Amino acid sequence: MKKDADDAETAIIRSSEKVILDCLERDIAAHPERLQPITAEQVRRVQSLVLDVSVELDTPLSPDDA
Repeated sequence: MKKDADDAETAIIRSSEKVILDCLERDIAAHPERLQPITAEQVRRVQSLVLDVSVELDTPLSPDDA
């Protein structure tokens, strides 16, 4: 029973991801001029912002965060 629920949840997530990726694909095809490479400085900046962030993926969000 648990596996069926996990499979259904995975299918929903994959479906959501597909919608997002399809939208992104259409936007890139329509406006390739908007694409910009990520610079090394941007990577360093993002890394510095999340350096001390801890994420518990198995912990449910609180109602305030959901």
